[in-house]
Amino acid sequence: MKPKVLITTHKNPDFDAFAASIAASLLYQDSIIIIDSEPQQNLKEFLNIYDIPYKKSHEFEDEFEEQIKNKNFDKIVVVDTSDINRIPESIKFLIEEGLPVDIYDHHPELKEQNINGNNFSKPVGSSTTILVEILFEKGVPFSDTLKTLFLIAIHEDTGNFVYPTTSWEDHDIAARLIKTGARVEEIEEFVSLEMTQEQKILFDKLYNNIEEFYLDEICVNIAYAESEKFIGGLNIITHKLFETLTPDVLFVIVKIAKTIYIVARSKSNQIDLNKILTSFGGGGHKKAGAAKVKGQSPTKVINKIKSELKSSFIPVLKAKHIMSSPVRTILSNETVQRAYEIMYQTGHSGLPVIENNKLVGMVTKKDIEKAMNHGLKNAPVKSVMSTNLKVADVETSLSQIRRMMAEEDIGRIPIIKDGILVGIITRTDLVRASNGVFNFSVNPLLKEKYESQNLKKYMEEFLPPSILNLLRLLGDYGNEQNVNVYVVGGFVRDLLLAIKSKQQNDKNTKKFLFMDYDIDIVVEAEALTFGRYAAKQLNAKYVEHEKFHTCSLFYRISHKIIRIDIATARTEYYEEAGELPTVEFSTIKKDLARRDFTINAMAIKLNPESFGILLDFFNSRKDLDEKQIRILHPLSFIEDPTRVLRAIRFEQRFGFEIEPYTLNKLIEAVEGKYLEKVTGMRLREEFEKILNEPEPLKAIERMGNLNIISHLFEKTYYTPTLQKELEKLFQVIDFFNNNLKSYTKNVRIFHVVLYVLVQYTPVESLKRIVQRYGLPKDYISKLQQVNSLYEEINDLIKESFGKQYKDIFKPSFFYERCSSLDNEQLIFMATKIPDDILSYFYNYLKKLDELTLLISGKDLLKKGYKGKEIKIKLEEIKKKLLDDEIKPGEELSLI
Repeated sequence: MKPKVLITTHKNPDFDAFAASIAASLLYQDSIIIIDSEPQQNLKEFLNIYDIPYKKSHEFEDEFEEQIKNKNFDKIVVVDTSDINRIPESIKFLIEEGLPVDIYDHHPELKEQNINGNNFSKPVGSSTTILVEILFEKGVPFSDTLKTLFLIAIHEDTGNFVYPTTSWEDHDIAARLIKTGARVEEIEEFVSLEMTQEQKILFDKLYNNIEEFYLDEICVNIAYAESEKFIGGLNIITHKLFETLTPDVLFVIVKIAKTIYIVARSKSNQIDLNKILTSFGGGGHKKAGAAKVKGQSPTKVINKIKSELKSSFIPVLKAKHIMSSPVRTILSNETVQRAYEIMYQTGHSGLPVIENNKLVGMVTKKDIEKAMNHGLKNAPVKSVMSTNLKVADVETSLSQIRRMMAEEDIGRIPIIKDGILVGIITRTDLVRASNGVFNFSVNPLLKEKYESQNLKKYMEEFLPPSILNLLRLLGDYGNEQNVNVYVVGGFVRDLLLAIKSKQQNDKNTKKFLFMDYDIDIVVEAEALTFGRYAAKQLNAKYVEHEKFHTCSLFYRISHKIIRIDIATARTEYYEEAGELPTVEFSTIKKDLARRDFTINAMAIKLNPESFGILLDFFNSRKDLDEKQIRILHPLSFIEDPTRVLRAIRFEQRFGFEIEPYTLNKLIEAVEGKYLEKVTGMRLREEFEKILNEPEPLKAIERMGNLNIISHLFEKTYYTPTLQKELEKLFQVIDFFNNNLKSYTKNVRIFHVVLYVLVQYTPVESLKRIVQRYGLPKDYISKLQQVNSLYEEINDLIKESFGKQYKDIFKPSFFYERCSSLDNEQLIFMATKIPDDILSYFYNYLKKLDELTLLISGKDLLKKGYKGKEIKIKLEEIKKKLLDDEIKPGEELSLI
């Protein structure tokens, strides 16, 4: 028989999928059932007992290859799914070729509905219910074995009629099946009360994402998870969690597509779950209930649950009611070791720091432990304390305290009365006092943050359409991979600077930015997996850096290649000062917390539902507005001393200031010789970035004034003389770029600047500098060669009483002494030559560049010159041409 109707369902069919297929085969004449992959184990055991016909997809493709190729079928019927990616490939091909489709599914609200056709789906507990109801309506007869199969399917997919998706129709059809001959005794044999593999996976997701808090002495757990497809048995999963976690109250929240399912259990007489769940349109009784919510975010649902609880349990309290007093403090000059001992003995995670009877800072356990790891146990506490103090008065309300903690991202607030420290409040104090329902995270996705934190319209204004579209695509790929995607770092910083510039009516603001920028992306997932997926979708070149869990995409936009660096959200810790960090996976907030400065610690979310939302956990935007460079924690420069150079670079680039606390920490790190602990190549990389800035001289001068130069290059001192020579160097470089461009080829600006900086440095120190920074082996000899020439010129100037400089410093003079110098040496030489003879040197370089000899060594050979005579004669002719003693074309007259 050649079938006219093909019936199929999702891969690895369960009882409901297979039973619905069988029911469909009774409705459609000349039909055949095709399944992909093995049936689930309990269904397989049923089919081993009862011989019910179906074909596996590979058997169907082999047997009906020609018919498939010619699309010789009337219809396709798909049951228990509406997702084209979950059905056999051969059926998918026929659907995409336009064959008509009938769909019977009991998940009509799911997002995976991507099959177009006649849709007979409806929200009941089982797809079998839909089809068997039609069989009864049409009076189609079927055996008791099939009735038993259908009954088992309905029982399994409704969780024995306790799943929240169970409908009255499921009960009605099950009753009719039993009444007409279904064997009830077989249900227990094939319907397991244990969790399925899918239920176990969902159980693990919920178990690993639990928020716990207390209402007085009542422990409340909220477990949240998302699922791509509907998984029945949420009641069973909730029961298992309740048994495992043993809280007083448990809320299980699962988001499936646009629907959020809530199931709650309680063993407390003080909480009425029915009242709480009724507010969601659900219900139950005092100790158990369920609800189903559509069109709301999980955050909103969770917050509403907390709000319902909070209304009964949060007392009106002030700081004086819950503060700890007296306060354990530490003096600013006491050691890190002592602070560590106090924290270990008392269990405190933070200590106020006192100096001259005044509160001057706060030191945290995290900072103390970092300092101990870096060998700073004998350093004074004030060297690692934070001076970014936030204090509150004894009359401050707890809601204000909570807001301060959230907005400033701090875990403790000193409490003062009349300016005197009288107590301290920690997050733990506040949670206990407020019955555990305070949320300390500043979540920019909350509705009240949308207007102030959404940069979408500015991105549309300032970004080229091609870049904007690229970011949107990356966000879309994040949704497709169930991954949060963010653009981070300098990209965000510069967008905000452009916005601010426009708001200040700066005419220099460019409408389109970032065409010359790489794009840094962070994902809260495995970067390599996401990167490979994005590269495939974009048809971009993919380069993997597996060691660092990062990858790069190279994507062509018009004539330009855009580099997209993708990293896993991560946190870093430094085993030793100056070493490269050890990386651990983390979340976006922790990833931003590891950044160098607050102005680089922001992210913009790219997923479609949140596109353009700014994440600013550290008041970074405020620092941008106030033009400040600020570190994120006290040991920032010690953990990574290259940040010293970066702070200078950003300060000078943007015309900002390093704020006082950060500047003090920078100076402490420099004086503590932490720059010396960093490899020369890392420092060189940062120094070269400074040299590539529009005005590098300002940054070098700043480094000189802060004594950074002496710590970068041993026994090199930044003097007023050196400053003047550097100023002249950059003037010389500008002149070469504008007038002597041929001499700028192969010039490494780092080499030239270093010639000026280390020209007075002792040779033994120079040797170590050369080795440390990877300079050429002949670097010192080249430096000395220029210095010797300078001394010779200086001596000539002193001896030239009554003589004209033009008669002394002829082009031939420079040719004899400088013809062996490379371009870097020539630029350095121009810097050393006194201003009143520099024009003669420039004249020589220009003439040499334009010089063309009309004779060659062959011409001299014909005239009888031999060996060295040829070279000597050619040099003589060049010098006469350079000095204008002969004109071009008169060379032959000299041989």
